[in-house]
Amino acid sequence: MFGIEVPYINLDQIYESGQVFSWIKLRDSKYVIPFGNQALKIEQQKERLIMSCTDEQFYNIWFYYFDMNTDYLAINYSVKRIDEYMKICANRGNGVRILRQDLFEMIITFALATATNIPRIKAMVESISKVCGIEHKQSMREAGRITWYEFPTPQSILENQDKLDQCKLGYRKDIIIGLCQDIVDGWLDLYELSQMSYEDAKEYLMQFNGIGPKVADCICLYGLHHTQAFPIDTHIEQILEREYDCDYETFAEWYLDDLKGYEGIIQQYMFYNELNPPKEVR
Repeated sequence: MFGIEVPYINLDQIYESGQVFSWIKLRDSKYVIPFGNQALKIEQQKERLIMSCTDEQFYNIWFYYFDMNTDYLAINYSVKRIDEYMKICANRGNGVRILRQDLFEMIITFALATATNIPRIKAMVESISKVCGIEHKQSMREAGRITWYEFPTPQSILENQDKLDQCKLGYRKDIIIGLCQDIVDGWLDLYELSQMSYEDAKEYLMQFNGIGPKVADCICLYGLHHTQAFPIDTHIEQILEREYDCDYETFAEWYLDDLKGYEGIIQQYMFYNELNPPKEVR
């Protein structure tokens, strides 16, 4: 077991922030996080994280995964100074971080995430992993025997594409198969993509079927860690109209000039607050 004090992180807020779809929730503040062929049991006690890993595993994998090089305290403080609404968002979502997740998994996940909701996205991701991925079982103290499925490779999805009907993807099935084929054929080069600037990466991604501006921004933010990406869905559009009566370009120019490079973190504060309002106003 490994323990560490980390300010400005909240596992429950991250779980509810719309960026993770494969975590296994054991109870509040306690999760199993599948990551490739391994899984981490993690529990939060105030600012202390207790993890089922060694010191070496933490610093080689999980330090990077939880983006612990970024000064979220300073960013959160700056966001609170924008205005009263952003102060509320930053206070309520002050434990949200942009995780460093697998690029291919994020491409497929957010290609699935069009015109649907978070529970449905989670169900589709889990179903694809069960049908095309590798099953793992692991005994964990206090959690018992955990089963999870490693997110499949593009090759595995193509080899099992006849089974995808079980996943109830609808029109998304052809999009997923097309993206996997583009990767296998070398048209969608994940290494090349990982080396691009935010602007180039977004433009590159939008050449492929099923990836529009919002999906491209989600991939840039959650898969490439371009924290200047600001995905705009209906929730964000409604916030901008309701709170600021303007579009994103105007909002960014008027309010985010001093926070360039961190727009995606601000978007997460806004998104989390919108989807998880205080209980008295739900």
